[in-house]
Amino acid sequence: ASFLGVIGEPGGQGLHRRFQYSVKMGDRSIYNENTSVVVPVQRSFVHPKYSVTPTVKNDVGLLQLQHPVNFTVNIQPVCIPRENFHVKAMTRFWGPLGL
Repeated sequence: ASFLGVIGEPGGQGLHRRFQYSVKMGDRSIYNENTSVVVPVQRSFVHPKYSVTPTVKNDVGLLQLQHPVNFTVNIQPVCIPRENFHVKAMTRFWGPLGL
């Protein structure tokens, strides 16, 4: 399994226009760049109904890359669920988050 994340503020609020972001994909280690591809982000799109009050909703965004990327065994498209797909989830933790 792979993960694509943008490092920023908690709650997915890390897409600030004053920074130039890049997406690293195709590698399972952030330290080994033998098989990875790094592509600069041209533009970011935040969900138009994104909100954090009273709870976080529509916490999703899209990144338009500066050039296309070829799929490989380690670079694959993600599945985006349909609009009517709903999952009820609860998160519990003990102790400090350490952020």
